Amino acid sequence: MPDSLPVVELRDATFTYAGAAEPALRGVSLTVPPGQICAVVGRAGAGKSTLCALCTGFVPHFYHGQLNGAVIVNGQDVAAHPIAELVRHVALVGSNTFSQISGARFSVYDEVAFGPENLGVPRHEIVERVDWALQALKMSHLRDRSPYALSGGQQQRLVIAAALAMRPPVLVLDEPSVQLDPPGTEELAALLRALSQQGMTILFAEHRLEWVAELADRVIALDHGAIIADGVPADVLADPVLRRAGIGWPRPALIAERARREGRWPAEHPLPVTLAGLVEGLAATRNGTHCEPGHQRNGGEGEQGSEEASHSNQVSHTSLHTLALTPPPAVPSSTPPPLVVLEQVHFIYPTGVEALRGVSLTLGRGERIALLGRNGAGKSTLVRHLNGLLRPSQGTALVAGNDTRKTTVARCARHVGIVFQDVRNQLFARTVRDEVRFGPQNLGFPPDQVEALVERAVDALDLRDAIAEHPYDLPPARRRLVAIAAVLAMNTPLLVLDEPTAGLDGAGIELLSRLIRELSAQNRSVLVVSHDLDFCYETLERVILLREGRIALDTRFDALDATAITTLDNDVGLPIEVRLRHTG
Repeated sequence: MPDSLPVVELRDATFTYAGAAEPALRGVSLTVPPGQICAVVGRAGAGKSTLCALCTGFVPHFYHGQLNGAVIVNGQDVAAHPIAELVRHVALVGSNTFSQISGARFSVYDEVAFGPENLGVPRHEIVERVDWALQALKMSHLRDRSPYALSGGQQQRLVIAAALAMRPPVLVLDEPSVQLDPPGTEELAALLRALSQQGMTILFAEHRLEWVAELADRVIALDHGAIIADGVPADVLADPVLRRAGIGWPRPALIAERARREGRWPAEHPLPVTLAGLVEGLAATRNGTHCEPGHQRNGGEGEQGSEEASHSNQVSHTSLHTLALTPPPAVPSSTPPPLVVLEQVHFIYPTGVEALRGVSLTLGRGERIALLGRNGAGKSTLVRHLNGLLRPSQGTALVAGNDTRKTTVARCARHVGIVFQDVRNQLFARTVRDEVRFGPQNLGFPPDQVEALVERAVDALDLRDAIAEHPYDLPPARRRLVAIAAVLAMNTPLLVLDEPTAGLDGAGIELLSRLIRELSAQNRSVLVVSHDLDFCYETLERVILLREGRIALDTRFDALDATAITTLDNDVGLPIEVRLRHTG
């Protein structure tokens, strides 16, 4: 196909799922040229996943409904060709990694080879493709491991490698960074840039606007299935239309907007969408090259003339930090006994993988805790020790004073509730109300208390309008909120959330942040396992860094010293606000 023609073309595409009252996509028209990295942003339910599925033929061949308009990908009319033919032209990596593992292969290497084998690729070329894909995703050392013995982030790398081994002209990614650690997202971005330079066309849907700003050549914003903005990241991601639609802006734009109100960012200077742009703009302001006289600074009355310029030249790390949201105030230390105590906990899986290597920590009441670490560091394994789902190979795990090796998971569940990464494993009832009711009922709460807990949890997660719906009739982001509500209703002193912001839009993340603060105020503790460093910094207090099954750091965000910052940066990176202060 000539390079002058678009590789992806949608002409007035409208799609309505079978049984749905409203279209998921409404009159979408766009063209994507060869080699472009095109990002799709929007709130949960805006139509991003539907657009990804449409460009790969899963809509309408797998997800049925009414399709109007035309969708042409790499010269193929997706409505006229089955998925088995389209896979030679376009590959999809969906947001649910686990469901994309074939189950037909027993090693990472064979899983990546599975697609090319089904395309009839010659053996020597399969070997070449698989070796390249594993190396590109930094998974060569895991080639002999079972796909089901990988961490969530490693599984995400695996399915991306499997898609790349197909050598598709078009690659479609739905939330590709959702389970990757921050260094992993940077590595993926570098790989995607290299592939685009080689001519691969990349379309990806993503909630992390900061990552979109760094990676994309072009951004399309969707709202209620329609395109509301389309252009380069610098224009689209700081467009007021995104905030009006509830999509929001990247943090650098928000920080600069606040700086502009305080006279620390020139009114005529565009708002930045990347950290580099923010740092550059602040540096120019700090040097006195853009500040307009008469603006207030640091909340004071505002000095004029040369005094103001002198003050501008003396902006310190501390004042830079005030441009951003500071960590929430500390909750006073609690006096009751700790909720969980781990003492030199080791854990070895039957496969021989040693996931924990002498972990000792104490979790008290009212704490807001971030558990960070790279993919495969042992975070999910550690979490499963907090309620007895896993028991130490060596060492002791105490939950509310009970040794988990001598008590039941049901007893531990009265003290620790866990929402896992893949919430599909926790949703099984016919309605949201029944789902949320299940936990407190099984814990034996009186009927009137059960109903009170259900009502509070439903309202806390803004699910009142969906209370009679089947959980699987809801968008994935709201399913996650249902799972959180179901565990919240169990009223445990400790709530553990594993990657809770995955797939949530800005409004959902803000809802979750408020909930965590409210629980802490009620002296209930929340431990969050997350790769979303900015969410953790803005919402939580204590940070625990796990590295290769050992605790490498345990401190407070507001007590990070130079050594702790270096440790965190070398392992998982830094929140934007800390990096801004550190580099300012």
